[in-house]
Amino acid sequence: MMFHRIRENLKLSGNKKNVAKLSIGTILGQGSYFVTLPIITRIYGVEIIGTWALLISIATVIQAFSDFGLTNAIMVDEEGNLEESYRVITTIIFVVSALGSFVVLISFKLFGSKIGFGDSIFIAILFVSVFTLQQTQVCYTWLNRKAQYDVLMKNPLIHGCVYGAIAIGLGMLGFTSYGYYIGQVVGRIITLLHMKRYLSRRMFTFNKEEFIRVFQKNKRFIIYQLPVNVIGSFKGQLPVLLIKGLWGTEILGYYAITIRLLQLPSSLLGAAIGRVFFRTTASMKRQGKALGEYVYNNLVRSMKISVVPMALIMAYGDIAAVILLGHEWKMAGDFVRILALQYYFNFIMITVQGLSITLDKQKYAMISIIAQIITSASALLVGKFAFGSVYYGLFFMAVSFVVINIVFFCIIFKVMNFSWRKYLRNVLVNAGLMLGLAGLLRYGCNVLGI
Repeated sequence: MMFHRIRENLKLSGNKKNVAKLSIGTILGQGSYFVTLPIITRIYGVEIIGTWALLISIATVIQAFSDFGLTNAIMVDEEGNLEESYRVITTIIFVVSALGSFVVLISFKLFGSKIGFGDSIFIAILFVSVFTLQQTQVCYTWLNRKAQYDVLMKNPLIHGCVYGAIAIGLGMLGFTSYGYYIGQVVGRIITLLHMKRYLSRRMFTFNKEEFIRVFQKNKRFIIYQLPVNVIGSFKGQLPVLLIKGLWGTEILGYYAITIRLLQLPSSLLGAAIGRVFFRTTASMKRQGKALGEYVYNNLVRSMKISVVPMALIMAYGDIAAVILLGHEWKMAGDFVRILALQYYFNFIMITVQGLSITLDKQKYAMISIIAQIITSASALLVGKFAFGSVYYGLFFMAVSFVVINIVFFCIIFKVMNFSWRKYLRNVLVNAGLMLGLAGLLRYGCNVLGI
């Protein structure tokens, strides 16, 4: 019994070390973003950043179905099948990325939408964005399974430094139309090449039998995970597309920077915890262990560590945006304060990524995502046509996200035969603490006349 306890403690310590490695890499990477962001926003302005947000939003939607939902199969597949699955998945991604980019270009032409690029440049940027986005996920999943966290920890720093250096360098040389896009694309390519060195050298296959074997083994991912990915991606990008349609590229640019700032806590720590969590729970599931207690402890820990950072963001987001980015970005700071509560819950959710996959309950995730799509669209439309304000739209969207998120986890805990009431008490108490602390901090700021 004592040796079993020691072994479990050592395993937990190992998990903490892995989270620390990923977090250190992310902190360095986000540090490079943080340093370059004030320069980049002043060189390129809100229109360029808004256009990139639209491009990457379209790429993310294509990315969602570019692997047929098979990427996560790498985490749970048998060791001997990994290389075959990798080749099949990579080939699918390449073909879908190319076809998807052409379809988008044709759609823009048919509907008379302005692209802002020549056709060949548009196709190249969109194809590379889709392919690198999903291939990065494939590499992360492979390296996460292999516990190669020393490799993964370098990714944010590589991308941040390459993107920042190229975007600023080209901007200073006068290439203010394309410099930002080139920096983003080259940064993604270099980061992907860094990871590819540690994966199988054979990337593609056109062997029909390999495709048949992979599809037959992993058909549950195609049936259940693919719809979840597509709907989830659409849900994530819906605000971008609606804001562009309802309020234009300029407001979209403010929203894009808002999301970048609000994702900092998730990027710095949440994603690292989530990747280790997914690997650990997948391993526990294979060993037949109960997950409820482990999941609950992970969620509570995430709630506690994010209360103070998100309270600070909610209290001082507008002030920080003006200081960091310039007075013309004050609207982005207002957006930050409105959406801080939503991203508090988003951070918590990221720290338990892959949970519905591990539990084979993707259908619950899909229902939750569909509910978020309906409420997000409704919120923004109400904000536009009932109140004539993007602020109201974002506020209603944030509140609906929080409610759906809480209900989802209550159901998941019930599935795991763990007390959902215990979770509900903790999440409401911690959210209340965050809101109360943010209110006190802002009140103190007003009293001091800041």
